[in-house]
Amino acid sequence: MTLFNKRSKMVSIRLSDDEFRRLREVCEATGARSISDLAREAMHRLVDMPHNGHAPMESRIEQLDQKVTSLQARLDRLAQMVEGT
Repeated sequence: MTLFNKRSKMVSIRLSDDEFRRLREVCEATGARSISDLAREAMHRLVDMPHNGHAPMESRIEQLDQKVTSLQARLDRLAQMVEGT
């Protein structure tokens, strides 16, 4: 989906403080511009998933890459905490 498509529909969900914090962390770790962009991309992946319930290999690799990036960000924060003591 290009940024030039007019978006006229809105989906609203309620999150706990912890869920919201974790989504912000994922945004920072993956380089997403906003939680909305992150959610939109996740929904596109779900909608584009084949009927057998398995994500295409490219999508699964991307998910793994995001998890590795998130883990690296956490390790960096942990290292900073350890070095600061």
